[in-house]
Amino acid sequence: MSKETSGFVPAGIQLSKEAEAPLYMQLYQQFREKMVRGQLLPGDRVPSSRALAQELGVSRIIVSQCFEQLIMEGYFESRTGSGTYIAAVLPEQLLQVRTAVADPPQETVTDPINGNRIEDVPFQMGLPSLDKFPYGIWQRVGAQVLKTLKHFHLGYEDTLGYRPLRKAISDYLRLARGVDCDASRVVVVTGSQQGLNLTLQTLLQPGDDVWMEDPGYYGARLAFRHAGLNICPVPVQADGMDINYAIQHYPAARLAYVTPTHQFPLGCCMSAVKRRQLLDWAADNNGWILEDDYDSEYRYEGPPTPCLQSQDTQGRVIYSGTFSKVLFPALRLAYIVLPTPEMAEAFRQVKESVDRQSPALEQFILHHFMEQGHFVRHIHKMRLLYAERQRLLAALIQERLHPWLQADSLPAGMHLLCRLHPSVDVQRLKKALRQHRVKVTFVEVFTQQHHHPPALLLGFTAFTAYRLKTAAEKLTACLEYATA
Repeated sequence: MSKETSGFVPAGIQLSKEAEAPLYMQLYQQFREKMVRGQLLPGDRVPSSRALAQELGVSRIIVSQCFEQLIMEGYFESRTGSGTYIAAVLPEQLLQVRTAVADPPQETVTDPINGNRIEDVPFQMGLPSLDKFPYGIWQRVGAQVLKTLKHFHLGYEDTLGYRPLRKAISDYLRLARGVDCDASRVVVVTGSQQGLNLTLQTLLQPGDDVWMEDPGYYGARLAFRHAGLNICPVPVQADGMDINYAIQHYPAARLAYVTPTHQFPLGCCMSAVKRRQLLDWAADNNGWILEDDYDSEYRYEGPPTPCLQSQDTQGRVIYSGTFSKVLFPALRLAYIVLPTPEMAEAFRQVKESVDRQSPALEQFILHHFMEQGHFVRHIHKMRLLYAERQRLLAALIQERLHPWLQADSLPAGMHLLCRLHPSVDVQRLKKALRQHRVKVTFVEVFTQQHHHPPALLLGFTAFTAYRLKTAAEKLTACLEYATA
């Protein structure tokens, strides 16, 4: 084919519905084979997805899945108003292939439990919609800050954080979450993990017992281990952590780590009775409660659930929040709210020993972004967008995946909990997911002792309707394989 062709269908493509590999993957492999052999050259035009689907007698979505994968991996490139072409510069992996038919290269993705490189792969959890972030506004605010940079203090900033930003955070939390706080009790930290580590180093000693929800956030488990603490797994019921179990089995605990507004990963909300019971335990036993309010902004029906800290009258709750879920993870800014200004000074001493201050320029920009009202407007827009994406994913599960999955219909959060039908072979499913590059997380990776029936966690916030639909097709193929 020459570069001037209108995109003839490459000769020799054959698809079989009887083959183990799904149709889109068969097509993907055959396109790559033709590029390896030199039948398709850089700059050649590819037929449209509609024309190719017609020629092959398959659904257009199958061809679109194949094209999307090849574009994402750098083998195809889409030119607006012109069409799709073989990339001018092919990925190095392809140039090194010497076999007649190569297996598709493995994507580097991040499991939420290991902290490696993150790639934007459906159904990855915890990733905001970066395509809808107001880059233009952030750029303008950043330009304003840089233009007047000489008016800022460019020496060592306050270890607890840029004071105007701490005030903006406290004002927002009082209004949006009912948090009892002022700027003197807010500590800006370099990511929520640092806030967790600071809390443990300041308040606990190695060997102390810590209650932890089971299943629960893996990052907290790592922090507890690193601090030399005894992790005490507490089962999670439909209305939150089982406080009676925790008191009975681990009476000497010094801290309880909880996600009461939207339990991670199961999604339930802690009941009023258990909240009161937990607060009473902390007050009576001189214990601490670390409340991780990681995605409270995303509740799609009804009024927001008050945070646990707002009910604390004895000063036993440390409140934690992050900007990673509402803005973008690379910002690396989060915050903790302490019961008293005196405790903030104790945290200052610990933070100075490990991190003199969090990056100042980002704090300056974030402060202006919040003060000018952009932060709240962005949250409101994302809440509407995420509600729509959650509804779409739930509908896709109901329409296409209901023989294998049952989704919990909780109108909140950034992922859906989907319970697997007993007929699904979990090991075969994991194998198929790896082969088809579908990024789902199993609840089991967050459990320690109290195991739950097999379930998947599907993130939806970072993905367009098209990507959710194509990902649902891939997941369907995986589940079909796992029940064959």
